Amino acid sequence: MDYIFKEWEKKLSTFASSVEKDLAEIRKCKAEIQQMKLDVVAEMQKGRYVRDTHRLVLSAPEIVIGNVDRSGALLAGGSSVIVRGTEVGLEGSGESGKVETRAASIRQIAEDPGNDGHEHVVGGLSEVVSQARNIIIQSDDVEGAFSAPTVPTGGSGVRVHADKTIEVHAAMTAESREKQLDGLISNTEKQKNKLKEQADGHNQSFKDLVKEMEDLLKKRDDLSEDYTAVRTNYEEIREVSKEIESVSMSITEEAYAYNEILSMLSETNRLLKCYKDQKSKIKKGDDFKKKTTGAGVTVTGEHISLLSADGEGNLRDNKGSGISLTANEVGIAAIEADGKLKEKGSVSVKAKNVEVATAGEADAKYDDKGVLEKATYTAEGDFTLRSKNITVESVDYEVKDKKLQEKQLTADSKIRLRAKTIEVSTEGSANVEVDDKGKITKANMTAEGDIIVRSKTFTLESTDNDIESGKPKEKALTKDGKITIRAEKMDLSATDTEGKATGSVSINAKAVGLKSMDVEKEKRTDDKLAAGSTMTIVSEKMYVGAKSKDVKSKKLQMVSEEVGAFADKTLEIQQDNGKAMVQLSGGNASVGGSKSQIYGDTTINGKADIKGDVKAPKATIDNLEAKSSFKSTNISDGIAIPGAPSSASLSAKLKTEDAPK
Repeated sequence: MDYIFKEWEKKLSTFASSVEKDLAEIRKCKAEIQQMKLDVVAEMQKGRYVRDTHRLVLSAPEIVIGNVDRSGALLAGGSSVIVRGTEVGLEGSGESGKVETRAASIRQIAEDPGNDGHEHVVGGLSEVVSQARNIIIQSDDVEGAFSAPTVPTGGSGVRVHADKTIEVHAAMTAESREKQLDGLISNTEKQKNKLKEQADGHNQSFKDLVKEMEDLLKKRDDLSEDYTAVRTNYEEIREVSKEIESVSMSITEEAYAYNEILSMLSETNRLLKCYKDQKSKIKKGDDFKKKTTGAGVTVTGEHISLLSADGEGNLRDNKGSGISLTANEVGIAAIEADGKLKEKGSVSVKAKNVEVATAGEADAKYDDKGVLEKATYTAEGDFTLRSKNITVESVDYEVKDKKLQEKQLTADSKIRLRAKTIEVSTEGSANVEVDDKGKITKANMTAEGDIIVRSKTFTLESTDNDIESGKPKEKALTKDGKITIRAEKMDLSATDTEGKATGSVSINAKAVGLKSMDVEKEKRTDDKLAAGSTMTIVSEKMYVGAKSKDVKSKKLQMVSEEVGAFADKTLEIQQDNGKAMVQLSGGNASVGGSKSQIYGDTTINGKADIKGDVKAPKATIDNLEAKSSFKSTNISDGIAIPGAPSSASLSAKLKTEDAPK
């Protein structure tokens, strides 16, 4: 007996020194210690062992295995049933065959438990396979009893139902995985230290028992030295034998317990190495963020439907309900395998409110109920619509005669474009270069095509507005606001379909300039008159300088190298409501006023008929004829008869008219 205990001690010592070695060495030690375990079990004389080297069949219409009484009911204290084998099959034969597993907790883990059941080795063939015509996975949020029936798929398929949450993950973690492994490593090291303490305790206890056994055996040998000694020491020998039997049972129990602790310690050491190895392989930083992890979720089906609905089929509209897609890149496509668009492919988005935004949320603050109190949204990025034909409309439709027809423009509808810069372009591009993100870095752009705006009322403005009672209210013209229309040829026309001018064009501003000038290249400010430029302003009736009798310009100035004023009938210039005027009419030129004055040398070519007194400090007259009288302070001939004072005045032919509104 002393020999077998010494052999046990040797094997356990070898196992204890190998608990930190690799799995192959640990399993070799376990194989060597297996005979010791058989000896231990035999020595402990506990349990019943039934074995056949070929096959063991338990046959009965009903078989119950467990810590049960003769009726099959579980005895107090529960039980543990372990089925261990390299291949374990559980079969329910026949068309109505059934395998049912019930427990408060059921777990399936695809790992190798080892021969002793203490290992948790994950190998290459780690898999859980469920194959059937119908697979139903159901989670009911109830306690006490399940009441909801497991609704079948209605044919063949997979049905997954949960009253609360379904999560499908295909994601490799980095920082969070590292923190998780740090926690596992820390807990496993603590567990290792505890097991090491227990192993040391069992080792010392085992050695003490072996030493005690050696002493008892020696004492019994001394008491049984010869036949006389045996007869003399019989009672004492009997007591020593009882002690040996008791210590023997203690040694076997201690050896079994020591072996169990060593098995647990060896597996703990192996797990600790695995965790540390996994941590060392974690990709972090840019290596994780910029390189693919290979994780993915694929859903394939002829028809795929996502509904935010309850179990009654009602679409949910409460806060928190809905379908969210969050990703760095989200793609929706109806394309062929070669990338070509499907001939009948379409993408439809229908909702009372549709928002497409490239605005990010920052500085978000939530209250204790999770309601957003404060946040900043900054528009950034790009939004691109690329199509052969793009239509943005607010139109009502109806079906008539089995055809979809336009009914009317939607009442109170409005399409609004609002941005710091809005560019509308019909430019065609050539020699285009793009970067790896698809952004154009170089191109030759040429304007082509047409932009057509049709509307009953068309307003183009740069104003600041406030919102009052839900409606915009103009506050002021935007400071430094500017509207620029620029083209080689420009046509602003209010003409009908027959070509007749109709309606009106109005330009109203504090400063209005009509110019034909070249501009400075960068600042676009006036530079010089455009060479060969012309300006034509013509109308059936034209009003310059006055809108009405009361609304008139304070100054009208015309300056040029040459000024020409041409009139087929009458050309008239009036001052102070006709008190003074210059009139050209009927081939005659007339100047009239309360007092007319001519300065500088004056030559009159032609007959002059003066119907009033003429006064001059000096007159040189080649031929003087006096018809009525001639009077002088020096000479007198005849009698001077005073002529009647002239009452002649120039009548205005034109009058001020109000410009049409």
